[in-house]
Amino acid sequence: MKTMQHTTIHHTTTEARGGKSIAKPRQIFWVATALVLVTVFFGCDLFMAKGVTIEERIDMFMKDVNAGNYGNLYTHFHPKDTQQRQQVAPASFWTPLYFQSGTNYTYKIQLILGDVATVTVSGGFYSSTPFTFTMAKSGDDYYIRKLEILGQTIVESYLLKY
Repeated sequence: MKTMQHTTIHHTTTEARGGKSIAKPRQIFWVATALVLVTVFFGCDLFMAKGVTIEERIDMFMKDVNAGNYGNLYTHFHPKDTQQRQQVAPASFWTPLYFQSGTNYTYKIQLILGDVATVTVSGGFYSSTPFTFTMAKSGDDYYIRKLEILGQTIVESYLLKY
């Protein structure tokens, strides 16, 4: 019986509107307001590409280390200091002195304070060893400006001001 009554009420209501569903002005207002708010708060992120963050740069660096792409590690350092990048470009700069081929390194970002990230690295020679990445931006992307392992500076860009 309920089904019959519902069908009859729905049919009668639809006939009264000329067979069309009519949205109330209040509903249109709320939908429009929601669209405006979404665009205002998230519009920039939705439509604009964002740069490489500190976390992403460290992740990219460590992925190259784990993949054995030692000759690619220099690309994670700030491009403004081309002399320093050339010095760290050869794979022989990194292995076997700092990283061992075929070793999987795990890492955990412990703290990011401003442009400095403290990361612990394990694998090969390292057991929860502190790595300090000092970063600098080039455009929208962060790059490594200085890398320290156990407090010892491995790479530092002298052309970039602190």
